[in-house]
Formats: sequence, structure tokens, C-alpha cells
Amino acid sequence: PYRFCPPAPAHRRHPTPRASGSGAMALLAACGRASVARQLRHGAPAIRIAKRHLGETTTGPPVSDLSANFRIACSFFTKSPLSYGEFKQQCVSLRIFAFAVVCGGCTLALALDPPKSSYW
Repeated sequence: PYRFCPPAPAHRRHPTPRASGSGAMALLAACGRASVARQLRHGAPAIRIAKRHLGETTTGPPVSDLSANFRIACSFFTKSPLSYGEFKQQCVSLRIFAFAVVCGGCTLALALDPPKSSYW
């Protein structure tokens, strides 16, 4: 994509005031962009090594298994976790039910005591 174009003939050039060295800087910037694009395209070793393994793998029961998630969510209040992974799974399982309770509570509150404003 970045190819060197030969300069226009002298009779077609427009005399424009330029800061000294701006053409060289533009060429240097274009070469730098081409180098980065080439590295991304071909997978430079530094970019391949830069993958961070943060442990975001799927563990524990699937979200659709509510009984297993409920057991783990209850253990959040009764059992002290032995590892960070166990604590994270307790939080993930509890989040399912906390979301349902908060949404259901807000809906019930609006149904039992709707706003008195005329905008509603």
C-alpha cells in the first residue's frame, strides 16, 4: 500500500512553502506505518508473544444450569472460598440471581406503586 512515488517533473511542480525537512519526515512516517502494517499482517514475534493469559477460561457450571449455580451462590454466604477461582465462581453464580432479584424488585415496585406523573 505504501509505494514510493517519483517526484513530479519540474514544470508541473507547484512552489509551496515548506518547513525544512518536512518531506523527509513524511517519507519516514510512511515507512514507519508500512513497517507496522507489515508486522501486523505477518505476525511479528513480539506481537505473537504479547498475548496475555489471564485465566478467562470457562469454569464451573453453565449459566443455564440454575440448580448448580444456586448451590454455588448459596455457598457465597456459608463457605469461605479457598482460592480466587472459587471466589470468582461464587460471584458469577450469585450475579445471575442478583440480577433477577433486582430486575424483579424494580418491576414489582413500579407495578404496585406506579409514578403519579402525567408523563407516564
